[in-house]
Amino acid sequence: MKKLLLLTVVLTLSIVLSGCKNKEEEQEPIVHDIPREIPVNIQELAYSDYLNLNNPVVTITVEGMGEIVFQLFPDVAPNTVNSFIQYVEEGEFENNEFHRVVEGFIIQAGSLEEPACNIPGEMTQNDFENNLLHYAGVVSMAKVGNEYNSATSQFFILTTNAAYLDEEYATFGGLVSGFQIVDYISSLQGDNGEVPSVKVVITSITVDLNGYTPSDRVCYVAEEE
Repeated sequence: MKKLLLLTVVLTLSIVLSGCKNKEEEQEPIVHDIPREIPVNIQELAYSDYLNLNNPVVTITVEGMGEIVFQLFPDVAPNTVNSFIQYVEEGEFENNEFHRVVEGFIIQAGSLEEPACNIPGEMTQNDFENNLLHYAGVVSMAKVGNEYNSATSQFFILTTNAAYLDEEYATFGGLVSGFQIVDYISSLQGDNGEVPSVKVVITSITVDLNGYTPSDRVCYVAEEE
């Protein structure tokens, strides 16, 4: 009976110590010291003419930072918007990060895995009329070099005006809140090129369609020579 009691005490102690160890190993969530957001007058945004209550709204939750919210502009780049919505709804942005940051310029996210498809680039240099310029707060699609039909799920948000990107990249949305978070993420550019100095984890990306009915994305198909 004494041996059984001793064994029970040892096992209990072992469980308690094990629990303490696991507790010690748990890391505290990182909480970033981000400046309080200054209210933005939507009418004063350079892309205000594109904003309306019927546009789909994307909400990005960034771990330890808060929410970045932007509208999608189907009237500007319909296939790009439809493709982005499809990526969101299919969960392609799960466990994603802002993996590229350039201080005072852009922050970039999107799946690094093999894409579902490339889409035709909806920009002027690809014979598509897109008049939304690359203002601070505008959301645009990344592409591979000069391959105008190589856009997938990777997108970037501008923190400054960048006229030299106009006609070369497909703009498709605009920020409405979270400006200070975008600026802060941009400031995290580390010494290792354009990789942020700390992981900038996206815990979720959701889209409120606001009555908009997206079509299936149209993938790019190269013409046969």
